[in-house]
Amino acid sequence: MKSKADIKRQLILDTAKQIILDNGLGSLTLDAIAKKASISKGGLLYHFPNKESLIKGLALHIFNDYAFHFYDSAEQDTNETGKWSRALIEATKKDLEQNAELNVGILAASFLEPEINEKISESYIDLLKKLEDDKIDPLTADIIRFALDGIYYSKLFNVASPKQEKIDHVMQQLLEMTRKEG
Repeated sequence: MKSKADIKRQLILDTAKQIILDNGLGSLTLDAIAKKASISKGGLLYHFPNKESLIKGLALHIFNDYAFHFYDSAEQDTNETGKWSRALIEATKKDLEQNAELNVGILAASFLEPEINEKISESYIDLLKKLEDDKIDPLTADIIRFALDGIYYSKLFNVASPKQEKIDHVMQQLLEMTRKEG
């Protein structure tokens, strides 16, 4: 069971994330978060003493959530062949359905703290290492990873961002690639 402090911290992070998603990083202020979350600024500062600490916390929270979905999906997959690649696809699909929250966290962190970006990068590399033991052609695993990265970057930079129907079709094709191996 979560403590009151954990619940309040979660509310603050969710509110900050929504402000960024709705209005961009430039609109994120401590006052805006406190107002939207219906908490006092002092209450917010108790959990995050400044905007920088809040953005760091947000980035780590979002990536940790992504990693949780990655490992959870792999754990539920009974087919060992390609399960880590499918877990990456499923975690990515879930994140993209939630407005590409991983991008929000990484982008926010990279503006303020290269150390956080480095930590997220190292964690992502650890996830990707699981694909090396996936019992599928390593090139197939790389193609899956790069396709997912491409979808993220097109959404992040809003450059020729594909329609959801196209993304769904690509995701389905990537899943099929994991089942054709072995």
